Amino acid sequence: MGLIAIAYQNVYAQIPTGTPRTDKPIDLSTTSDIIIYLVLPLVVIVLGIFWWFFYKKPKNKKAEEKRKESNK
Repeated sequence: MGLIAIAYQNVYAQIPTGTPRTDKPIDLSTTSDIIIYLVLPLVVIVLGIFWWFFYKKPKNKKAEEKRKESNK
């Protein structure tokens, strides 16, 4: 039964009424599309990397040092 549901998933999928549907690619000639689809995702990725290196990684090093001290 589950295999049938997976195979016919597109049949059951529906687009809500009132939602605009276009099959055109993103138009990068407008400023809002550039900000939404390029700038914001890049900012999120860069901030995530900075967060990992400056917050998460030092915290893990401190915990590792405590473990080493307790094993001595």
